[in-house]
Amino acid sequence: MIKYTPKNRVLWGNILLSIAVSLLVNFSYLLVLFESHNSDKDRPEWLEEYEARKVVIDTEGTLHIMPDGYGFLVMDEGSVVDSVYVNSGRVWRFGLKEGDRMRVTALTPEIEGAHHSLFTIETLNGENHDYAARFDKPDTSSQTVLQIICYALLMFVVLTIVTRSSRKSSIFKRYFLPYLLSLLIVAAFFFAAPVLGIKGDVPRNSLDIVLMLKCMFVYVVAVLYARIYDLVYQRQRIEIKNAQLKNENLTTRYSALVSQISPHFLFNSLNSLSMLVREKLNEKALTYIDRLSHVFRYVIQNGQNTLSTVADELQFIDSYRYLLEVRYADKLFFEIDIDPAYMERQMPSLALQPLIENAVKHNAITRSKPLTISIFTKDGKIVVSNPIIPKIEAELSTGIGLKNLSTRWQMITEHDIEVIRTDDSFEVHLPLLPETK
Repeated sequence: MIKYTPKNRVLWGNILLSIAVSLLVNFSYLLVLFESHNSDKDRPEWLEEYEARKVVIDTEGTLHIMPDGYGFLVMDEGSVVDSVYVNSGRVWRFGLKEGDRMRVTALTPEIEGAHHSLFTIETLNGENHDYAARFDKPDTSSQTVLQIICYALLMFVVLTIVTRSSRKSSIFKRYFLPYLLSLLIVAAFFFAAPVLGIKGDVPRNSLDIVLMLKCMFVYVVAVLYARIYDLVYQRQRIEIKNAQLKNENLTTRYSALVSQISPHFLFNSLNSLSMLVREKLNEKALTYIDRLSHVFRYVIQNGQNTLSTVADELQFIDSYRYLLEVRYADKLFFEIDIDPAYMERQMPSLALQPLIENAVKHNAITRSKPLTISIFTKDGKIVVSNPIIPKIEAELSTGIGLKNLSTRWQMITEHDIEVIRTDDSFEVHLPLLPETK
């Protein structure tokens, strides 16, 4: 038994919609079936009128079809009427041909002097002609049920095809291919559908308009449903993505605040400041305080933002760099070369600081082996690069910081960062957002 779960809600939706559409296209059949079983209803007035005008003709006649499609049944000698008018719809529906021999029941003309008109065909070319059986309507309850099942299965197959395409596939595989395959299935159903169209010994006309309309209705409903389903899926995906981005942003803000306001960072900053004061480097001490306050203020303010301009990030890095350069005097250097054309481009906030922090954390920094961190632009990307100078006692790297940066960058820009590590160097390429016009 299939249970309803979030995973198979699409399956249940397809099943329910298939049943609903099948009942809709077979609604007239259900009405006919209901009327045929309702013996208490009075006969309709039009049928009473036709019964009053009906004339049974015992003799046969020969059919002559006019160029415009209608025909006249010229009766043999001894007939109560000379000829009977056959409209083009009857000629087309029953597949009548020039010269067919027929015995019919006719209706007397409503206007004096007009021809009798065809009512029912009793025999056609010497064989009994079941008039009712040749129309596209149910004769029994089982036949109606079979038609409902056929349309329900057709709708379900088409819905399954148009709603199962992968959201990550190309436009051709996502739209054109499923819709084309569905159209072919509907066309095959049109020519092979059981108990539909004209029945009996007369072959069904391949251009049965009623059947064609039903098949096209099934196809159009399936395509529209697939489009609505796709739009709903994309909306849900955006909502989930926004929720993940919000959570990731909160996590990043927390991590950045912890990183910058941790006692270790604060103590190192105060020690550097104390050193400047002891050496009576008052101007440097004041500059250090300004840069330190700018770092804390930027982290607190921009931790609430998703995006910042490259210019804002560089101003923050300039202050952060100053603090590190004072701490690692003449041992840590920065080479920053950013093309001015990229200054107004946007990037995720607080993205460069974790890369600089990792470079300082995982490399030896001494006077004999100074560390140089390069930040430059290349092909629409910001590149952060540093040589690898192994420490004697390497610190354990969890890789969480780089992984969080990669996840956040992909969610915000829909592009992945590129990490290039060799034996001698470590580079991270950060693709910038396109320039807004």
